[in-house]
Amino acid sequence: MYYRILTSRDLIAMKVLTSSVVKALDSKEWWVPILSEEKHFFDHTWTVINGCFLDDGTMIGVSGLFMNPVECAEHALEADLDPLTTAELSRCLVLSPFRGRNIMLRLNMDLTDYAKLYEKTDLIAAAHPNNLGMEQSLLHLGMRPETTIDDGIHQYVIYRMKL
Repeated sequence: MYYRILTSRDLIAMKVLTSSVVKALDSKEWWVPILSEEKHFFDHTWTVINGCFLDDGTMIGVSGLFMNPVECAEHALEADLDPLTTAELSRCLVLSPFRGRNIMLRLNMDLTDYAKLYEKTDLIAAAHPNNLGMEQSLLHLGMRPETTIDDGIHQYVIYRMKL
């Protein structure tokens, strides 16, 4: 098993992984589509995406670090943070047979280093309150629940960590 930052060559594998995981979710509420265009996925001034692969090259996990204020603004403002200095962990997925092995924790630990490299001062993540696996991973990373949002359509907890 190995980890690496994704490039545009990984887009199809990332879409296949995302589709597989979203279809198998216990609750469809756990996945909220994002509005950013794919062209930003591999622009490292905007997003850094880390992937986990089996030795045969099969992608089994992925997590993104969104650093552009456009992507971070909503959740950063909900946590009373500055979107310019905040990065957000998002699009966190691991295929179900590989869960419980700290893959997401490792993906996000690597991304935390990138957030620091890009001089972000706060890290946030939003997770559905019933997504206990994500909650445990974020807590092990050192994040803490900041606020709970229920807008009548989506429910989520915003987690925060000072970098």
